Amino acid sequence: MPRVVILDQEGRWDTSAEDEYLWWPRVLWIDPGVVSGVAVVWFDPAALLVKDKSTAKVVLAYSELFLRGPENQQVKQFLELQDKLDEEVGLATGCESFVVQQFNQDKDFLSPVRLRSALDYELWRKRGSGSSIGRGGAVGIPLHAQSPSDAMNAFTNHRLQALRMYTPGPDHVNDAKRHALLWIRKLKGRGKGMQYFKQAHGYEKEWFE
Repeated sequence: MPRVVILDQEGRWDTSAEDEYLWWPRVLWIDPGVVSGVAVVWFDPAALLVKDKSTAKVVLAYSELFLRGPENQQVKQFLELQDKLDEEVGLATGCESFVVQQFNQDKDFLSPVRLRSALDYELWRKRGSGSSIGRGGAVGIPLHAQSPSDAMNAFTNHRLQALRMYTPGPDHVNDAKRHALLWIRKLKGRGKGMQYFKQAHGYEKEWFE
């Protein structure tokens, strides 16, 4: 596991528990490319769906990393992290969408498309040990998608800084965090809120006690 940065200031995150990263609901997102940004964001679903608190009060912790090298290697590394985070119920996984808006024959230009396709296929073949059990044990783990413009408009660099989640340098990890935060924010507005949350993340009664 990459280093986990704890943001919670209300004593909800148990720093003494080695597997705390598997207890809370979490979002794993990748901004794919020649260099990919990956982020995990943990959140308190009761604060989000029941108490209607601000994003700063909902987010508990985050982690981030860059993936570099051949595409197959990046896919392998991402899936290993996804496996680790999916050992218990609570995980949703996503990938930034990509729309071709220019003519470009450079091999690297379509790297995001190839990576997303490979991840989509590999996750489709899997039976998750955690989250998919919460979704009824269905074979195949969904790879959710959001557009880069939606994520950037919702969580600008200024907003990431205010949330203490901005990382100076290449934007790949920041973009992945934007998507994870947007996903969390949109959970309230999708369908019946709690119903969609259960479909996407599974359910543990203790999350809401």
